[in-house]
Amino acid sequence: MTPWRSFIVALVLPPLFTAVVLIDVLRNRAAAREPVVLTEREISLSSGSDENSGMTAWIVWTEDPGERDGWITPATLRSLGFDAPDGLSPLRPENVRQLQRRAYVALELRDRQPTRSRLVPVEASSDRAALLAKYPNGRTHVVTAGFIGLRPVPETSRRASVEGYLVSLDPRGIHVPEQFATMLRRRSARDRRFTLSVRYGSQLEPWIADAQ
Repeated sequence: MTPWRSFIVALVLPPLFTAVVLIDVLRNRAAAREPVVLTEREISLSSGSDENSGMTAWIVWTEDPGERDGWITPATLRSLGFDAPDGLSPLRPENVRQLQRRAYVALELRDRQPTRSRLVPVEASSDRAALLAKYPNGRTHVVTAGFIGLRPVPETSRRASVEGYLVSLDPRGIHVPEQFATMLRRRSARDRRFTLSVRYGSQLEPWIADAQ
């Protein structure tokens, strides 16, 4: 490649890349779900020590302690690609030592949840469209991608030999725009309480629409 052509490529690529990213962001936000309002119970904020550092909002969830049957059925685990036994089949090491599977997850926002976080995972699926159709209200349910793992069930509460659990969301961290980050840093010195309005787009990419 001649020096002249290299110069043209170096000149064109940065704005072209920026345009592609901007188009992707606009496509994601074009058909966004209604905002879900999360508080310090569902959000853990992390940032550097100075105002020039970025801030990230990490989503926190909890499992329902009263759910004894598990929120992911063995049939769902198998549909996600796990080798999951039925019921109280003898537990084999290979049943637990399986790679995590990426899936789509629905989490319900429960106002009267006694645990720290009010976000509780209620269903996992390989079918994104079906999950979005089943939980259309963005104010009460978050539908996003995540990773599911397997773990053994303690014998004292055993209803199956293994169960599925939510390992992580994808993405779990959300960038906090600087105008909101500045306000949250100033508030944290006197009051730890806050709310974030989070919206999920058509590609299940979240962003923060407002902060109080």
